[in-house]
Amino acid sequence: MGIDLETLFILAVLAFILFGPEKLPEYAAKLGRMVAKLRQSTAELSQHYQNPFNYPTEPTPETPASERLERAPSASLEPESFCPYCQQIVTKGFVFCPKCGHRLRDDDSIQPSQPSEPRPAAYPLIRPLRDDEIDRALAIINQAALAYQGVIPGDCWHEPYMPEAELRAEIAAGVNFWGYETEGRLMGVVGRQDLQGVTLIRHAYVDPGAQRQGVGSSLLNYLRGEIPGPVLVGTWAAAWWAVRFYEKHGFRLLPQVEKDQLLRTYWTISPRQVETSVVLADPKWFARGPQAG
Repeated sequence: MGIDLETLFILAVLAFILFGPEKLPEYAAKLGRMVAKLRQSTAELSQHYQNPFNYPTEPTPETPASERLERAPSASLEPESFCPYCQQIVTKGFVFCPKCGHRLRDDDSIQPSQPSEPRPAAYPLIRPLRDDEIDRALAIINQAALAYQGVIPGDCWHEPYMPEAELRAEIAAGVNFWGYETEGRLMGVVGRQDLQGVTLIRHAYVDPGAQRQGVGSSLLNYLRGEIPGPVLVGTWAAAWWAVRFYEKHGFRLLPQVEKDQLLRTYWTISPRQVETSVVLADPKWFARGPQAG
């Protein structure tokens, strides 16, 4: 909006006639200020209409986090809490806020998910012998059986003391072998054979490097705790350390006539081995009375 020269001249003449020459400068200054303000207002109004986005709007109040939690679709997102830094809703399992990136506080209700890790085995571990441990079991048996060399009759000694075929034949005949594992390594084996009315302890051996450390006792006590009926053990008569071991655990030697009968009934061995072996029985065997055996 502008005022041309002709209009200004007319306004000046009118002011001269109305106010006189004395007050003309004063009113001219006032008129100039009015014209300047009018021009400024006109410019602002024109700019306002040219840009419709300049309308002043009140800021939208932020919805409180507690209300956002109530409105959240819990069935799909399963909201658990909100970030203490930016109030962002955080679903279960988040360790960091998906909006601001802050790590959630330890005392926040959201706990970081922990990956499942296999628990380390509790040692020592007594468990059934695995098929892939046959070689290790044979090594333990044959190393420990070296103690028999020169003690048992020479015609009963052979190397290896137990071949793989013999061990597998014992397993096929129903001898269930158990192992004593410590720090991931097999250190002892023992066999259990359940027969009618009695259970036999067979082929109990401990790695020579682990002897006198309770391995044999642990295996024997574990198996006896699982056996409801009487238990018999056969071993060489000359292996006095083995006889003493079983006697220490409550077993008692049976008379020769009874042991010969039992060896022929429950064991598959040569007559020579029957002659040079003994049988020990646990207290449950003797508790059966005279009819036992």
